[in-house]
Amino acid sequence: MIRSFTPLLEGSPKVLILGSIPSVTSLESIEYYAFKQNRFWKIISKYFNCELNTYEDKKECLFMHHIALWDVIQSCNREGSLDSKISNVEVNDIELLLKGYPSIEVVICNGAKSASLYKKFFNHLDIEVISLPSTSNANQSMKQEKLFELWIESLKKYV
Repeated sequence: MIRSFTPLLEGSPKVLILGSIPSVTSLESIEYYAFKQNRFWKIISKYFNCELNTYEDKKECLFMHHIALWDVIQSCNREGSLDSKISNVEVNDIELLLKGYPSIEVVICNGAKSASLYKKFFNHLDIEVISLPSTSNANQSMKQEKLFELWIESLKKYV
């Protein structure tokens, strides 16, 4: 059984980005998107033109731009880091988080697993939801340029 992190947020976020659950590397590092080949921080760095050398730099860049991070899954069983290996899912209370942070205007789901679980458990919530391709290195079906373009296009609408 693995467990996700607490939400990464500060102040009045406008955007909530939801992953599925942290990878093995992220869990070991206690950092969101810690696996070096994951493109999440590269996208954030490129869009906001921030140098993200430390985890503190990464968090500060998100907070400065009113972005929060969390995961749809609170706990589950998973062998390795692949979303396809997830079972026995318990979800985080995203509805409670959104009620506590009414400044959040949009939820961005990072990948198909995040999006499908959000839709299954939280589709009744009255908030815009954008589903984007996963930034994981396991998502090799999309060229990096196209992935960056889709993410940056969505970020431009809100931050």
